[in-house]
Amino acid sequence: MPSLEFAIDLTVPDNTAFTVLTALRSMGYDALTRVERADLLRLGLADGALSAEECGRAIKAAEVVFNPNKHRLAIADGGPPDDAEAVVADKDDDTDALKSLLTEHFGIRGLERVERATAWRLFEGEAAAGAERLEWACANLLANPYSQTHAVRRRPSYRRL
Repeated sequence: MPSLEFAIDLTVPDNTAFTVLTALRSMGYDALTRVERADLLRLGLADGALSAEECGRAIKAAEVVFNPNKHRLAIADGGPPDDAEAVVADKDDDTDALKSLLTEHFGIRGLERVERATAWRLFEGEAAAGAERLEWACANLLANPYSQTHAVRRRPSYRRL
């Protein structure tokens, strides 16, 4: 089953990222200068169902996850990974309704699995924060250990759609 990962980020100021910036600074992370956030949508497709481009076009039409007035869409393209990021997901995220909607109303044929998460990137000046700092941020603010999971990973290379 092929799997596609899409990142949906804002083209307008992100108030949630600004709130996280302010909160982490107040917790003693003085070197923090910028926070970026993207919604991740991971789709598991049946073999031969849709191409990545067809799937991307369908997502851009799905106003339940993408608003062209404020979002950008990118797809993980298999290129060399970038700096670290923290990926936070709800443990009990029921995506059945979203899966049905994407299949029935937006034409994503062969959709077998949908996963959602939020990717967080922290910056100190122009440099991305390392894995240790991201783990600290998840333990202290970004992820609720009772209802969410988190993983620090190398950020995949993305291509804008």
